Amino acid sequence: MSLATLMYHDVVVAGRWDDSGFPGSAAAHYKLDTANFIAHLDGLHAAGTRFAEPGAVAGGQYEGCLLTYDDGGASALAAGRAMRERGIRGCFFITTSRIGTAGFVTADDLRVLRQDGHLIGSHSHTHPANISQLDTHALHDEWRRSVDTLEQILGEPIQVASVPGGFMSPAVLRAAEAAGIRTLFTSEPTTRASHSDTCAVLGRYALLRESAPAMAIALASGKGGARLKQWAAWNIKKPIKRWAGPVYRFARARLLHERFSSQHESAGASRE
Repeated sequence: MSLATLMYHDVVVAGRWDDSGFPGSAAAHYKLDTANFIAHLDGLHAAGTRFAEPGAVAGGQYEGCLLTYDDGGASALAAGRAMRERGIRGCFFITTSRIGTAGFVTADDLRVLRQDGHLIGSHSHTHPANISQLDTHALHDEWRRSVDTLEQILGEPIQVASVPGGFMSPAVLRAAEAAGIRTLFTSEPTTRASHSDTCAVLGRYALLRESAPAMAIALASGKGGARLKQWAAWNIKKPIKRWAGPVYRFARARLLHERFSSQHESAGASRE
C-alpha cells in the first residue's frame, strides 16, 4: 500500500481569505472555507479512508492518507482541533519568521498542536518566492534558522519539512538534510517516495479553494483519474514555473486576482 499525502493550507470563513496565512488572491487560491474543509474531513472519514500517523510516516512507514498543512497560518489550531475531534493526526509546516505575527500561529499554538498529536515541521524561515534560486549560504540559513526556531519552541528535534512553493532542487535537498531534515515533502503530485543518503522525499496532492470533498476522497483513494489529472497539469506547469520565474508568478497572480474579484462581485450581486 502506498502513501497518499494531501496538501492543504489555510481554513477560513468564506470571504475572509486574508484572516489566516499570506494575503492576496494567489494565496487565497489555496485556502478552503471552513464548511468545505469540515466536509472534506467528514467525507474522507465516511469513505473509510485509512489515515496515516504522521510520526509513522516520518519513521518510514508509507501507508494510508496523510493530511498536511503549509505556511503556518493562524487557522492551523482550529484545523488541528477539527482533525483531533475525528481521530485524525496531521502535519503542519511552519514559516518560522511569521510565528506570532498577524494571521499566523503563535508559539503556544504550536505547542498545543504538538500536544494533540500533530507533527510540526519546517516550511523554511521566510518562504522565499523561489527557494531553489538562493545561493548555498542563504539556502542553509533558511532551513537551519527554521529548524532551530521550532526546536527551541517545542524542545524536540525537527526532522520533517516541506518545500515552499514546490521549488525542489538537489541544492534545496542538500541544505535541508544538513539542517537535520529526514523527511522532505514537495508539491509533486505522486505517491512515489525517493531517497537520498539520509532523507526521504515524498510528493503531495494539492487541494484548492474550489476543491469539493469528492476531490479529496478521489485523491486519497486513487479511484478515478484525479491523481493522473493533477500529475499531468503539474508536469506541464513545472518547466514554465522554473524558467519563466517572476513573469510566471506575476501573470498567475494577476489571473487569480481577476478571477477572485469576478467571483466576489458575482457573490455580492447574488445577495442583492
